[in-house]
Amino acid sequence: MIRGNRATRPDISDLSANENPFSPSPNAIRALIDQAATANRYPDRDGVALKTTLSVKLGIARDHIILGNGSCEILDLVARACLKPGGEAVLGWPSFPTYRSVVTRAGASVVSVPLAEHAYDLDAMAARIGAQTTLAIVANPNNPTGLSIGQAALDRFLDRLPAQVVVVLDEAYREYVWRPDFPDSLAYVAAGRPVVVVRSLSKAYGLAGLRIGYAVAPPVLARRIDAERQHFNTNSMAQAAAVAALADADHLAQCVAANAAGLSWLKAQLSALGLFYLPSEANFLLVRVGNGREVHARLKDRGVLVKELDAVGLPDCIRVSVGRPHENERFIRALSAVLAGAGTTSAESKECVTW
Repeated sequence: MIRGNRATRPDISDLSANENPFSPSPNAIRALIDQAATANRYPDRDGVALKTTLSVKLGIARDHIILGNGSCEILDLVARACLKPGGEAVLGWPSFPTYRSVVTRAGASVVSVPLAEHAYDLDAMAARIGAQTTLAIVANPNNPTGLSIGQAALDRFLDRLPAQVVVVLDEAYREYVWRPDFPDSLAYVAAGRPVVVVRSLSKAYGLAGLRIGYAVAPPVLARRIDAERQHFNTNSMAQAAAVAALADADHLAQCVAANAAGLSWLKAQLSALGLFYLPSEANFLLVRVGNGREVHARLKDRGVLVKELDAVGLPDCIRVSVGRPHENERFIRALSAVLAGAGTTSAESKECVTW
């Protein structure tokens, strides 16, 4: 049985949180060490150095950029800026549970639209938008399914929306995407469309423990969102590490390549076990295992943490993050033993279900 802080337990393989299993850029670590000497001072509340770095990297002016204590804080800021009590937000489901949380905390109602073929159904979402709808949230790629949306589908969706609707494009996993028609979301922002592109440095950049993310929106909308932010919401160490990490293209490429290799290996092993899984453009896989809660518990007893998905309506599935090679191997060994002990047949696990 696992007890204690999993982050300090070397005997645990934690594949539950979609973290980058590799350390941050060495440059980011050096920036953290250097910045520690000034920890007695408050951080730059406007994050000018980080915004400048992002502005150059993204080719967009600083007044388009909002910084957040992780992308989750930005989602909360957007909800408070764009929703009123009694209003509505439309989103696909199952998806990231935080979307529902930020909407309800803003006093608005959630309109959940079921996925189609395990991906966001943007046509169905557009059809559910009404007079009280002022926010639509699209995860691209989606968590926990790992599937993404292409340019044509997103263009069609945006063109159907009434003027009062702001669209959030959550691209937390965009660095892992391989599809050639992945949308150029910043082009929507540059054109002045009511779009907020939310990105994270917790995943491919490996800065999850520092809680740093950003959003890009047209300036008027960006100011509206930023007005909801508390001063000093991002700390000085996170800002400095983010600047250094964004500049280290080689380290990012190495992390993305390692993820692709791990993802490919896991898919091959899961196929050999006869298990159904969804293709993924992120750093995790959604796998159908029969009784997800039971498999989760038995894996936990073997020192492997995965994500059970009862809370999002997928009780027969688990989500497993891509780890280091030895962690991936440990997961497959443990899963094989668990399924053998549970008497799960290949046919039962492989059968595709409609979510």
